Amino acid sequence: MGGVTFTDLTEAEQLLWEAFPRGTWVDLGTVGVPAEGLGDAIGPDSSRIIRAEVIGALLLGAVKADAGWAAGIRLRGAVVTGQLNLAGASVAWPVAFERCWFDSEISFAECSVKTIGVVDSQLPAFNGTRMRLDGILDLRGSAISDIVRLEQAKVTGQLRMREARIGTAPAGAVPVRAVAVSASGLAVDGDVDAFRLEAHGAVSMPSAAITGSVDLVAARITCPAQQALVMDCSVIGGKLDCRQIIVKGEFRILNSRVTAMILMSDAKLDNPGEMALSGGGLTADGGVFLTGFAAKGEIRLVGARLAANLTMNSAAFDNPGGVAVDLERATIGSCHGIGMTCKGQLILTGARISGDLDFTEAAFDPGDGRPALLGQRAWIDGKLVLSGINDQGEVDLRTVKVGASVLLNGAQLCNPAGSACRMSRARVAADMFCYEMTAVGMVRMAGITIGGAVILRQARLSHPDGIALDAPDVQARELVMLPAVPIEGAVDLSGANVGVLRDDPSSWPAQLSLDGLRYETLDPQLPARERLQWLARDPRGHQPRTYEQLAAYYNAVGQQAQARAVLYAREQIQRQGKAPFYRAWSLLQDITVGYGYRPRRALAWLALLLTAGSVIFSVAPPPALQTGMAPHFNGIIYTIDLMLPVVNLGQKYAFNPGGTEQWLSYFLIAAGWTLATTVAAGAARILRRS
Repeated sequence: MGGVTFTDLTEAEQLLWEAFPRGTWVDLGTVGVPAEGLGDAIGPDSSRIIRAEVIGALLLGAVKADAGWAAGIRLRGAVVTGQLNLAGASVAWPVAFERCWFDSEISFAECSVKTIGVVDSQLPAFNGTRMRLDGILDLRGSAISDIVRLEQAKVTGQLRMREARIGTAPAGAVPVRAVAVSASGLAVDGDVDAFRLEAHGAVSMPSAAITGSVDLVAARITCPAQQALVMDCSVIGGKLDCRQIIVKGEFRILNSRVTAMILMSDAKLDNPGEMALSGGGLTADGGVFLTGFAAKGEIRLVGARLAANLTMNSAAFDNPGGVAVDLERATIGSCHGIGMTCKGQLILTGARISGDLDFTEAAFDPGDGRPALLGQRAWIDGKLVLSGINDQGEVDLRTVKVGASVLLNGAQLCNPAGSACRMSRARVAADMFCYEMTAVGMVRMAGITIGGAVILRQARLSHPDGIALDAPDVQARELVMLPAVPIEGAVDLSGANVGVLRDDPSSWPAQLSLDGLRYETLDPQLPARERLQWLARDPRGHQPRTYEQLAAYYNAVGQQAQARAVLYAREQIQRQGKAPFYRAWSLLQDITVGYGYRPRRALAWLALLLTAGSVIFSVAPPPALQTGMAPHFNGIIYTIDLMLPVVNLGQKYAFNPGGTEQWLSYFLIAAGWTLATTVAAGAARILRRS
């Protein structure tokens, strides 16, 4: 447009024409109305009109800069008519509009330009597609009724949209425009300032490359049930600050990278029943802060890599009947959700957390009976803290690995129809604390390995129609079972291996499976008669290994009498299940020698029979078998000779009793054989056990 002249310049245009060579401001006066009201306030004022073609002519060289001055357009309070279209041009001078009203779109598409400022102004649209801007693109406070286009634009400096209002709020049932800011592939060598940006329509900037920070503090983006804020595959060299942002629709930041922090404290995302935040594959080198955050819809961070912390303290996630927070396979430095509320599932399946996972005082309610907290195969290098949580579904932490302690102190776990807490085959390096925990539903710890102690002190476990504590094959240095009240439901400790087992007879459950349980110490050290009541609670009946283990324990602590009492009780119980003949034989062993564990009983029988035989035969000695050939008769020796199998003391074959004495001799012979046989059987049993 070089060489262009105008012979019909208005007074306002003449002022601009004269001010341009030195880049001075042309102030046509301002009015105290919001930017969106400028059209009504100054639009009819013909004294403010400046044609867009006049501005374009100046920027494209119609007037040269004065020597020693930097030319430029600096205009305040103007009414710009016609389209300012500089598409494809190369503009050497800065452009600044303040409190101006444009009746047509501003276009710098594919333009090479210096700083552009459209501040506190009103315009239909701004098109900066593929432009190259060296300086600042400043749209602060402007009201743009349609769209801002910055696709593939390159800004070397800063992009400012602070307090701008882009798009038009819908009237009644009129839908929101799909896109308010379209900036795919935008590159900014500096910061993006969108503080308190208000957009009616999507803010779409996928594949953006921003070397500085992005400020979206207190922004309002409205695009209900659609993609509202899109930053997929973007790279942000500084922080992403979204504190107090309100997004109605989906916030997408898939496979993006933020070099510093992501701040979303007190933010509100609203997309009920749909995706509120999609951040799969997101990488954040700094902390991610969601303190006081609120979301209606799903938060999905599958496979995200959050090198520092993820802080969700006092956050509220609301997606009942669906997934509220999905951190599957995420890698996180440390994760804190103290006091947060989660209506919907929280998924940590396969997540890797290099620090602590702390959900103290959090509340979980999936809303449809599904597990509330899913953490199968998660790996937590620090502590797992679930103290004081209120959970209305299953806490499923199967095969989780914890590098320190697990804390469930004061937790309220409620899932009456199934499992309240499941930690089957988990690995915990230190202790598992369950002080004052309440679980309504099954607590499942089958195959769990605990490096320290499992402490169920003052806990309340209730699953009356099933197993309250399902802990077969538990491995722990110590198991403390001291509940506040007796456990309601069965307890299964079969196959468990613990160093120390601490319990209280007053809190033993009605059904207690102990088959294969191994322990080194029992506390308190109760007498065998009480521990036998403990073993008798097995719902499957007699389990031989439980008696062997208890007897081995008593032997190890030097209480052999208690050990014999346990083994004796085992034989008595085993007798009940034998065939009649073997039951009779077992009963005979019991009566005579107590299965070898009551040797004094055999001595008592021997003394009784010896006394009876000696007295009777001494009062009525039997006649000699051969007169003159028999030795001198001795009632005591004769009775002993009758009762000793195989051994011959020279008395029983030398005399021939008759009548009652004869039957007595037969009885003594049979009794001797019986005593000898039962003693031998008892001795063999003891030797086999040894």
